[in-house]
Amino acid sequence: MSAHIPNFQILALNDAEQSENRIHSDKIAQRYGFHGALVSGVNVFGYLTQPLVRIYGEPWLQQGILDVIFLKPAYHDDLITITTENLGQESSQRSHLTQATNEQGNLLARLESWLPNQLPPIQERANMEVGQADSERQEINWEAIHLDEPAPYYLWQPSAADNAEHVLAQRDKSEIYTGSEAYIHPYYLLDACNKALMRIFYLPAWIHTGSKLILRKGLRVGQDIEVRTMPIKKWERKGHQFIKLYIAMWEAGDVALEVEHTAIFKLADP
Repeated sequence: MSAHIPNFQILALNDAEQSENRIHSDKIAQRYGFHGALVSGVNVFGYLTQPLVRIYGEPWLQQGILDVIFLKPAYHDDLITITTENLGQESSQRSHLTQATNEQGNLLARLESWLPNQLPPIQERANMEVGQADSERQEINWEAIHLDEPAPYYLWQPSAADNAEHVLAQRDKSEIYTGSEAYIHPYYLLDACNKALMRIFYLPAWIHTGSKLILRKGLRVGQDIEVRTMPIKKWERKGHQFIKLYIAMWEAGDVALEVEHTAIFKLADP
């Protein structure tokens, strides 16, 4: 059943200052015209999910469709307000539009989440063959992106300690993310998609712009999760160059999660 979701406020945290992605540093972000280092999109995604998980608990992490888009940057110590509109008031299925705004009233990100009567079929891409590993990562460029060619699989084994670090960064008090069989925090889950991109290419400065996730099975710490990744689209707009990945996470022989993950890999010259 759909429910009323209370508003939620949190101070944005840039916990990626030491990241390989230098858009999270003041110097590089300012070079591209931003006020300062950008808070990661995956962090903002985590904030958007918190009030929803508080209401729905485990079912929200086990099945559904999540479509998040990042519209404007969040900066460290921004006070972010998360508001949720119930779109399924006349339906037994949950459906919400959740938005993040800063103190100036700027809309930073939007998350649409819903549980349809039936999830869409699993993409054929989920069964992609094993890609060939390169001797070392290449710095990303237009010609290096080969569409529909799978990257090498890798095994992701999220530990309770690693999950706890992400939960701490989110200042999330939900008990659903604690213990030896805790659910993986959505922030950590989407961060793993960033890592999937970074395993293929070296990206000096880039911006995550959005992701569409289809959750088919809850993912927990301690599981052996096989991550399969394939670039499926590249395009240019307003001087920026974009990439979209398809990512399938398999657990115990099942497709647990499918993600279409989009980023600006080359920012327009300042």
